[in-house]
Amino acid sequence: MGYNHYWRRPLEIKRDAFSLIVADFRRCVLALDDAGVVLAGPTGEGLPRIDQDVIAFNGVRHCGHPENEAICIPFPSERASGVGDSSDAIVGSWSIGVQIRRRTCNGDCSYESFILERILTPEETKPSGARDGGRHLDDCKTGFRPYDLAVQCALLVSKHHLGDEFYVYSSGSDWHWNDVRRMCYVHLGYPLSEFRIDRDAGLVEP
Repeated sequence: MGYNHYWRRPLEIKRDAFSLIVADFRRCVLALDDAGVVLAGPTGEGLPRIDQDVIAFNGVRHCGHPENEAICIPFPSERASGVGDSSDAIVGSWSIGVQIRRRTCNGDCSYESFILERILTPEETKPSGARDGGRHLDDCKTGFRPYDLAVQCALLVSKHHLGDEFYVYSSGSDWHWNDVRRMCYVHLGYPLSEFRIDRDAGLVEP
């Protein structure tokens, strides 16, 4: 359980389409950094990998932010947004953790790795893929850490270029995608109303 994003994708993403995804995501990396989202490699250390075969990253494990053990199994509050300090981030609780008002960390900005490969091998796919028109399920639990914004960005950019081939679900609400919509509007020219997120229906056109 926790704050999670899910996506269904084809086994192979065409090279031209993946190149567009990579190019747009790279254009957002500096904006993410300006917003307080520093990316590391998939283990939380080293550099992220953003190339023509894979987009793979995490938050920074040794980020230097203050330790805050109270940030435990976090989930965004109804109107959570932005990135910032953990000291006053908690606004309530949910069944197994705390609700927070913004993307923040407990002294470790890493959580689960985000990995989007251009081509999946059969060993990497999950059995449900064969029952969904060949689309294969993947997911990333972010704990609403700052790098959650980068995960949303990668998913929104992928949806933009792949359309109906790419389907996104989220345990959050449509509100929690407003930050990334604005970022993609400012830096990529995507329409603000291009997509909406529905925790039951997935990422769809309005």
